[in-house]
Amino acid sequence: MLEQRVRVFQAVANHMSFSRAAEELSISQPGVTFHVKALEREYGTPLLERVGRRLYLTDAGRTLLGYVHRAALMEEEARVAVEELKGLQSGLLVVGASATIGIYLLPEVLGEFRNRHPGIKVSLRVGNKRHTIERLVHNELDFGLVAGPVAEPLLVAEPYLDDELVVIVSPAHRFAREGVVYPGELRRETFLVREPGSGTQELMEERLGQLGIEPADAMQLGSTEAIKQAVAANLGISIASRYSVEAEMESGRLCAAEVPTLKMQRRLLLLHHKDKRLTKTALAFRLLLQEFSVRQETRAGVRD
Repeated sequence: MLEQRVRVFQAVANHMSFSRAAEELSISQPGVTFHVKALEREYGTPLLERVGRRLYLTDAGRTLLGYVHRAALMEEEARVAVEELKGLQSGLLVVGASATIGIYLLPEVLGEFRNRHPGIKVSLRVGNKRHTIERLVHNELDFGLVAGPVAEPLLVAEPYLDDELVVIVSPAHRFAREGVVYPGELRRETFLVREPGSGTQELMEERLGQLGIEPADAMQLGSTEAIKQAVAANLGISIASRYSVEAEMESGRLCAAEVPTLKMQRRLLLLHHKDKRLTKTALAFRLLLQEFSVRQETRAGVRD
């Protein structure tokens, strides 16, 4: 909501009259003068000037008025959007997500979405990054959530969450007891990896290639859960999203090894087809996702 003094300034600027602004806002003319003067003190410059008997905007006033008009328009658009969302009674939302997001982040969001909009049917399709992008390109999804980067020109990408990839090991592994692990030590390890097309797998391969590291052995497993079980059994080491291993690290089943050269940050993205018109249902989901992204990042910061 625009502040009262900003609304008063906008009314004065629209009418170029303190008295007409007072009539429009149903306040006294001294009240109008008070709010305008308060705004000028805040910005440290005159916003209006009187030449003869006429009132004019200063350069600073014209600049501020442009921003005020845009803010007022956004406020009205937000009000209309929220009013429309109140009327959601039925519909279908189809969301695709890579494994990390679909399994460890989205269930809480979708649960809250169903609570707020019980008449909306929700379909979640979990696959790897490549499959999710293909489904979006073929218009099979309203939204897709994957790890960046994404170079597909048919898709629009919006930031969702920042994620950290960590090296996970069994508590019995020597890396769990070492202070710092250097790149050369990784060459002797068996890496537990995801299938081709996984965003986590692509990033891990890229970083190991940059470091010139060829692991002694690799074992491909079909899911993050299978990898976590194998790492806990000390069959090898792996790299995973911190979001996907929080519970196991808190319980002590898995440990994060201190490998500075393999510390990787990535951005999780919300995608939709650039030519797809977003329904009211889709807009409601995006609004809730933004709300939850703040909660999740706040929780991650508290844990850190």
